[in-house]
Amino acid sequence: MQASTASRERVLNSAENLFNARGYTAVSMRDIADSLAMRKASLYYYAPNGKEQLYIEVALRNLHRHRDGIIQAIAATKHSSLEVQLLAVSFWFMDNLPLRLFSMLETDTVALSREHAAHLIEQAYRSLFAPIATLFGEAQRRGEIRTRDPAQLAGYFLSLMDGISYSSTSGFADTAMDVLIRDALDILLNGLYE
Repeated sequence: MQASTASRERVLNSAENLFNARGYTAVSMRDIADSLAMRKASLYYYAPNGKEQLYIEVALRNLHRHRDGIIQAIAATKHSSLEVQLLAVSFWFMDNLPLRLFSMLETDTVALSREHAAHLIEQAYRSLFAPIATLFGEAQRRGEIRTRDPAQLAGYFLSLMDGISYSSTSGFADTAMDVLIRDALDILLNGLYE
């Protein structure tokens, strides 16, 4: 019997919220079941292979959602400068669930099977790094920025987005999100020197 779409979405949303808030290792199937007011045994109907299966599904869903958002932001600013394109991507990131990319890569994937960890890392690259690296590569070809490794530049950009998201949700920054984004992009693109 197939689980209803609405029930499955409810399970995935609850699991995603818990994994985002605490990380993979700190969340148990009991925590997820309790958040849904269901018995733990009932949760296995949605994830017969347990917590790792649920985490992988949630992480892939999150990565694909971010990939689709990045692609839409880039498409909407296709003939614009790199700065305008990166601003569009940045604002998309900030209007959606936190990415938690580096936390996922650093702490969550080490607790997964090698196969699942490798698959998530590959999907993170394809979903996040590759489209951003393409933006930097195209800007270099246009002569808009100097030549640097586009994948490394994508890593810097994604680190900024992860950091801004964390600082704004943790209460460390009392500056408006759009100001944080514009300042970070200005420093990334123009440096600190006058």
